[in-house]
Amino acid sequence: MTRTTTSCRICASVRTRAVPFGYDFGGRRLRAVACRDCGIIFLDPQPSPAEIAGLYAKEYFEGDYRCGHEGSCFDDAARASLADLPLLSRLGALVPSGRFLEIGCAGGAFLNAARGAGYDVTGVEFSADAAQFARETFGLTVITGDVIDAKLPGGSFALAYMGDVIEHLPDPVASLREIRRLLLPGGTLVLACPSQTNTLFSRAGFALYRTLGREATVRLPPYHLFEYRPASIRSLLARCGFVRVTVAQGLIPPGRIALRGTAAERIGKKSFHYINAAVTALSGAFGDRMEVTAVRGHD
Repeated sequence: MTRTTTSCRICASVRTRAVPFGYDFGGRRLRAVACRDCGIIFLDPQPSPAEIAGLYAKEYFEGDYRCGHEGSCFDDAARASLADLPLLSRLGALVPSGRFLEIGCAGGAFLNAARGAGYDVTGVEFSADAAQFARETFGLTVITGDVIDAKLPGGSFALAYMGDVIEHLPDPVASLREIRRLLLPGGTLVLACPSQTNTLFSRAGFALYRTLGREATVRLPPYHLFEYRPASIRSLLARCGFVRVTVAQGLIPPGRIALRGTAAERIGKKSFHYINAAVTALSGAFGDRMEVTAVRGHD
């Protein structure tokens, strides 16, 4: 496979290498690159700001926009699942009360549940349609845009949450540093994100494609600008001023995974996933989901 000279979008290291997958988008190839120093995997080139905005039309939020949560954020039938009471219970064990910020709150179902649990809630949502729905349906305070442009007062939140958001952000360092600024000293950030390149199937697939000198094509729009694994998310959070980072890995049950690609790829993914489920259950490793907790460090 062709060696890359692209510098890392997180740590600026020039010690990078090609990863054997990519997207065909906008008339060009968006290839995956891995940093040998911080471990992050990112797309190069990345979609333009206008292309990114176009990816998140209303239709995006009418599907499985959060991995493992089926249904539209505008649909009453999906509201109970999107409220995610088990997650709310875990957050309550960390920070039982105070001001709560959700970055990427979509239609507001989870933010509304957090308010019901006693938090003083604020949301930030990139999609104008989803933000308006949250305001009109639940009467929530939701700012349309990204967290950097929201211009919220610093040191004002005890708890911040991002669910299936960080992989979509074009500048995760700037966003995380802004979230750190918004947290109270000792405030807590919890984020959930996919870690699909961390699974046994992905690792074995990368090794096979490298051996064959081939590259897989992801048959989806390039929603995920970055791919995270436990080591790279720890490194990123530390770089952005967070401490006491913990990572809990999980795996979407084999019966619920999305199968795409060629017949061989689908069969291989399904087979590996059953093995992976057993390994992850026993060891807590090689998961395709992460729930990460971090604390704002001292200045």
